[in-house]
Amino acid sequence: MEKEDIVFSRNTVEFVTVAAEFCAYVEQANEHTCKEFVETLLKLLPLLYIKAQMLPNDEKINDDELEDFVTEDSYEVLRMNIFDILAENDAYLDVFVAEMKYSDTPVTKRISEDIADIYQDIKNFVCLFQIGINETMHDAIIECREHFEQYWGQTLVNTLRALHDVRYSTNIDDEREE
Repeated sequence: MEKEDIVFSRNTVEFVTVAAEFCAYVEQANEHTCKEFVETLLKLLPLLYIKAQMLPNDEKINDDELEDFVTEDSYEVLRMNIFDILAENDAYLDVFVAEMKYSDTPVTKRISEDIADIYQDIKNFVCLFQIGINETMHDAIIECREHFEQYWGQTLVNTLRALHDVRYSTNIDDEREE
């Protein structure tokens, strides 16, 4: 498969579409109630996971590090916005953490931090893709796929489990949020 075929393949275009939608939605999180936010993420995250699995697997063209676009400040603002929406529903116990192998106590994770972590990788990918340079776009795809396999894919499914619990095991009070 030629390098340009990877950049403009159907699977890549579909992933870019879902990734951009995910980023746009999360960036506007504070415009939604907790219930709306959780329900939408329960739809977007599985799509993001499926489309990431379908990204092509190849070697990077350049050895250079790809540029990061998400700053610490923008990450923190996003994380705090999500934390404010989820409030007491933000924390969850995670068993799929390396530290759990050596501990008898559960590890507490935060949905807001997980979503911000996923967003950071996805937003960097989308911004690199928007540059429009084929080699950069190709390497962004490969790096995104690698990061999905190594980190944010597992984070996504863990967060999905926590969001499912928030949606169906707790009473999300929309009136409180409006």
